[in-house]
Amino acid sequence: MDILQQLNDQQKKAVTAPAGQVLVLAGPGSGKTRVLTQRIAYLIHAMGVNPYHILAVTFTNKAAREMEGRVKKMLGGELEGLWLGTFHAICARLLRRESALLPFNENYVIMDSDDQEAIVKRAVRDLDLNDKLYRPSALHAAISTAKNNLLMPEDLTIQNYRDEVLRRVYERYQAILQSSNAVDFDDLLLWVVRLLQDNSPVRERYARRFEHVLVDEFQDTNTAQYQILQQLSSYHHNLFVVGDEDQSIYRWRGADYRNVLRLEEEYPELQKILLEQNYRSTQNVLDVARAVIDQNKSRTPKALFTTRMAGLPITLYEAVDDYDEAAYVVDSIRQQLSSKDQHGGDFAIMYRTNAQSRLLEEAFLRANIPYRLVGAQRFYGRREVKDIIAFLRLVQNPEDEISRLRVINVP
Repeated sequence: MDILQQLNDQQKKAVTAPAGQVLVLAGPGSGKTRVLTQRIAYLIHAMGVNPYHILAVTFTNKAAREMEGRVKKMLGGELEGLWLGTFHAICARLLRRESALLPFNENYVIMDSDDQEAIVKRAVRDLDLNDKLYRPSALHAAISTAKNNLLMPEDLTIQNYRDEVLRRVYERYQAILQSSNAVDFDDLLLWVVRLLQDNSPVRERYARRFEHVLVDEFQDTNTAQYQILQQLSSYHHNLFVVGDEDQSIYRWRGADYRNVLRLEEEYPELQKILLEQNYRSTQNVLDVARAVIDQNKSRTPKALFTTRMAGLPITLYEAVDDYDEAAYVVDSIRQQLSSKDQHGGDFAIMYRTNAQSRLLEEAFLRANIPYRLVGAQRFYGRREVKDIIAFLRLVQNPEDEISRLRVINVP
């Protein structure tokens, strides 16, 4: 195939790997999206697999659209029957198809994070609890963690009164969702796991259909997602996952990089392929990153390399406080603007939390350097957009009490 000519040796080894369980550990910038999309194309074109029998799971809708576009371009046609999307989109599709076996119908609505917290607040109020003592945001986070670990209210361990409160709020929260014919994002995963575990005909039907299951960003899967992959690949046992335990960033959302290690333990015949050639960074950047990440345990060592030049040395500045940090950043930019043929648009500052932007903005104002702050209120978080969505939800599902309460006084 022509597409194989664009790959380096390790990428080609991954794309053309024989059927079975394959773990591709792809370092940053090593072309993992290319490997995944070309693996799909290879299955269809070279191995004669019908797209109907392929399931490919990504972590963002954008990545899913990009992958589908690339595969269509490579094969020059439609991908009739291929399931390609995020875990949540795939699960939502499956639940609508199998709604007759579930405690909600196919027109169920999916509550976003703001709606979910509003339901928790209502549950706290219904149970006559003190919302200062039992903060809805903390209760919501605990409920989400429980669901990601496949725990329903009755499964929670009660060791103290706070645990008992969590169970009661969780029960009330689920009752409100069910009465509104609604689910939250965690429910999409939880109900699919329960459906596949408790209903063997359904599990076998989907496991038989999906001859090949492919997964992107495997290091960021949680317990529920890992279970779903196991169930859906339980008949043909063809599981192709791409990830890197060094790049796991969603621990706060229930992701568990140890799923990579678990996969190696549970599938002794697993093929492990390393992608170590980086196409994005200079060697100095890669060496610094490796010096930091090599301190971690429970990982597969990788020797990242690039054919690009070494690049400029890395500068590390240890500031005494956040004011000093902001001043150093702005002074560094001012010096380069005055001494070199560079423009403000050549610089970007990345920070971890929105709260850090204030000191940087103040430092730029003092230095009289214009700047542009990237990022604002997300579109679907705007009040007027959420109101319109609530109206549309009510049209589709008149039982949606959360949406009705939101817009009942909105003109």
